[in-house]
Amino acid sequence: MNNFANIEDFGAIGDGSRDDAPEINLAIQSLVRQKGGILYIPAKTYAIGSELIIDYPGIYIRSASPYFSTIKMKSTFNGESAIVFKPSSRPKPDDYKLAKGVGIENGLVINCNNQNAHAITGIRVYDQASFRNVDINNVHKDYSGFYFVQEEDGYGQLGQTLLLENCFAKRAEGDASAPMYYFERYQEVNLVGCKSFASAPNPSNTNELKGDAYYLKDCRGFTFTGCSAAFSENAFVIEAHSRTVSGITITGQTNEAIAIFALKTMGFSSGFKVESITVLPIRNEVRKMIEIQPDGTAKEVLVSGGTFDIQNTTKALIYPMDASITLGTNSSQNVIFSTSSDKVVNKAIGNTVFGLANYTMPGISFLNALTLNEHSSVPTIYFADKVDANKSRIEQQSNNLRFGFRYDNSSGTKSYVNKLIILKNDLANATNIQVTYPDGANTIVRRIELGELNSAGEGYRQLRIKN
Repeated sequence: MNNFANIEDFGAIGDGSRDDAPEINLAIQSLVRQKGGILYIPAKTYAIGSELIIDYPGIYIRSASPYFSTIKMKSTFNGESAIVFKPSSRPKPDDYKLAKGVGIENGLVINCNNQNAHAITGIRVYDQASFRNVDINNVHKDYSGFYFVQEEDGYGQLGQTLLLENCFAKRAEGDASAPMYYFERYQEVNLVGCKSFASAPNPSNTNELKGDAYYLKDCRGFTFTGCSAAFSENAFVIEAHSRTVSGITITGQTNEAIAIFALKTMGFSSGFKVESITVLPIRNEVRKMIEIQPDGTAKEVLVSGGTFDIQNTTKALIYPMDASITLGTNSSQNVIFSTSSDKVVNKAIGNTVFGLANYTMPGISFLNALTLNEHSSVPTIYFADKVDANKSRIEQQSNNLRFGFRYDNSSGTKSYVNKLIILKNDLANATNIQVTYPDGANTIVRRIELGELNSAGEGYRQLRIKN
């Protein structure tokens, strides 16, 4: 079959021991001569001692089995990545500046064997690129499973239009210093159903939760749909380093045992910001773990999906729900939906915070300054200043609308006194306004009555209240 290269036809054995990298690279070169095609990997384990390099457009890796077609790094592996997709450095006319139309389909297992190397590196991958059902395991603590970057001399260019679907990557061991999925200067990227274990699976204590699950640097137009992050220091880190980052959407996300942040955003003093990101409610898996205290004792703690740290960010829409979220003083025009608005820090500085209903607070609030309590026998609107020192309310009771102010009682408890009430006007010679006034130690409540014609002068009525 033309444009199809079975690696065993070029001498690869697949016994899991002998170095098959030279033969696999020969198969790749045969596809280069054919102007692209399919690199076929049978259902065996092929050990490699050096990189597999695809530096020509239109070459896809296809496996016989997403579970049994395996590339395994040897303990003597020498290189920066098991598989590298990159632009061509060949003489013209094959000096392609982009890695286009490349990827992995039908699944592939990459066993990094805890070697000092990434699993997959993509350099300036651009258009028609997809990675499906890729299972990466035993990644070294200082390296990534998926590592998409630009070459130093082409850093001003971008990678674009990638699809990662149903991919999985997990750490071998150790305190990770590298993210599991890393993207730098890429845009228009979709991750669907991808999973990241930035630390070794199922660690016993919180000190072992290291590394980031997904790290985006100078990226735009990313969508994460139905993905998950587990056993990580941070689930998502979004960094605006040398250009403004925008258009990041996270939906249907699951987080389990995230030590610090579900999302951390950051920009730099040069003026670059993170903007227009959307984070819909995250499903959090809670795990019991051991946390070592400063005195050396062990304490059992619950580790959930992490909190939010939003710095140098604008025009974001975030649902932290009951998780804590800090809005940096340089973050503004963000909209936050929280079921625990007391966990929102710096909420009144140029941002809008909606306090959603929960078991202790019905209705919805805006920055805690305005609270609407509806679907109640007494619907109420509350107003408060930013320190909650002064508070007033408007409430509807039956056919009455009451305006009250909060006072501190001598016992220290707080209660509301209605100062003005608008009632149903069903009495003769009475207005529909009721007021309160002090009479010594008592508070008198009286309805304002309407005086006779011209009782306040020609053409005017007198308003009066009973003694």
